[in-house]
Amino acid sequence: MKTFANDSIFDPMSMPFHKSVEKIADSTCLQKLLIPFYDRKRTVSVDEIVRLEGCGNYTNFFLKDGTKMLVSRTLKEYETLLDGQAFVRVHKSCIVNLGFVRKFFVKKEGELELTDGQQVKISRRRAQMFMDRIRDFQPVGLN
Repeated sequence: MKTFANDSIFDPMSMPFHKSVEKIADSTCLQKLLIPFYDRKRTVSVDEIVRLEGCGNYTNFFLKDGTKMLVSRTLKEYETLLDGQAFVRVHKSCIVNLGFVRKFFVKKEGELELTDGQQVKISRRRAQMFMDRIRDFQPVGLN
């Protein structure tokens, strides 16, 4: 049996997560993600992401232009990658960009409305953290 020392024969999509999804900082200080999407990688600016929804070992990206991308990575991996001020995990299966929050409804179970018209529930456990983060949030020219 032969062993190969050359990594170039392996598919870049089969590389470990930290190598296949990267956080890129460009000269204008806007962060971008390099996301594996189908057979190539797509560069997405962090300020384009409205929300992320997890479904098992997959994550759906919802972008401000209406694009929906399904990526075979967990929501937890993206939560650690997007640990900046603009993103908050509001539910077990949802992370939202605070720059796209239009309204916040206070009732027994919190709910918020995003600029794309979607309504997202906020879990009781995460409601106080969301309130603290939205209060301290300083928009940076999103939208």
